[in-house]
Amino acid sequence: MVHGKFSRKTVLEEPFTLFPESGALYLKEFPTRVFAGEPLVRQSVGTLLSPVDGIASLIQGEHSTKIRIVQDGSFQLSSETRIDSSLKLDQALQRMDELGLVSLDFSNTTLSSLFKTFCSTLIVLSPYTKTQSVDFQKILLEECRELHIRFLEYLKVWFPEASVKDYILFPVPFRKYEYPLGYPQYFVKKALSENVFQKEKILYLGPETLYHLYRALFKKIPYIERNITIYYVGKNGGLKKEESPIKLRDGQSLGFLLSEKKKEYPNFTFNSFFDGGEFHSSSEEYFLDIYKHHSIIFVSGKIQERNELPCIECGECTYNCPLECNPISLVNGQGKFFADACIECGICTYLCPSGISIRNKIREVKSRTQENRNA
Repeated sequence: MVHGKFSRKTVLEEPFTLFPESGALYLKEFPTRVFAGEPLVRQSVGTLLSPVDGIASLIQGEHSTKIRIVQDGSFQLSSETRIDSSLKLDQALQRMDELGLVSLDFSNTTLSSLFKTFCSTLIVLSPYTKTQSVDFQKILLEECRELHIRFLEYLKVWFPEASVKDYILFPVPFRKYEYPLGYPQYFVKKALSENVFQKEKILYLGPETLYHLYRALFKKIPYIERNITIYYVGKNGGLKKEESPIKLRDGQSLGFLLSEKKKEYPNFTFNSFFDGGEFHSSSEEYFLDIYKHHSIIFVSGKIQERNELPCIECGECTYNCPLECNPISLVNGQGKFFADACIECGICTYLCPSGISIRNKIREVKSRTQENRNA
């Protein structure tokens, strides 16, 4: 469904705004001139890069510090491909870190750390993102096939003992994508019958992660932009999708988009309804975070609060749990909840007719478990 092209104000009217994490190490003295891809802040997970050329300043807020960048340079990134037939693993890892690559399959994980901690013999190249909002397998096959084949050759050299399961060039052993097949743990279970998933034992790379990896390794393009899918939920509940995603930079203002949609779609949320994210007003100011956001869902009509009611023990949460974690036990206390297997896909919360936020209960259990392990 195409809702027309989006008009844009000049970039000078739309400063970019980044939100470094608390306690981050600032690598510049502000205000200062910055260039696209230049490191600005070192965080607990990788390095925050400037999304554009421009003048960067710090803005002290009540609860956080922001980096505001007024763009005054080129918006274009290099498209020249350079293939190094003898690229070593340590060189590739250095490039991943310099260009700000993170895993888009695991939260809060730098891409280089997956390679550094991998100590086994199974590498999985998956065709699915978590929500499959963009078909990155198709993009890889159309735009990056030769680069993908070259990367397979790199893997043979870097990890000579490893077996590579390549589901980009070769078909998956099931009929079609169904949520949550884009989650690493569930994909590996369905495709390879592996019931236990450890990142150290399985090097898992999804198609969006591979796409940005190839841009970095072969074109030296930093991770500063992402393909964002736009959805629309009408008053009758019908879901429509823009025909093509739009490519947006990190910290880019969504004002040009929200101003066009706010009359018909006064509210929006990020990513998917399974995520259970909060709704925002289309009349307010928001900026894209490419580390967290891959989709924007516009909603017409009013958003009604979902009140929690007592559990009716229908069992929908446990019956539909893709990894058989028994989430109903967190509500009625019967049986054991298998926290280590849970991927927090959100299906249990989404299906609960009583509106119980099982997701929050899961996160509380996992948090307590992690605290006990660290004690």
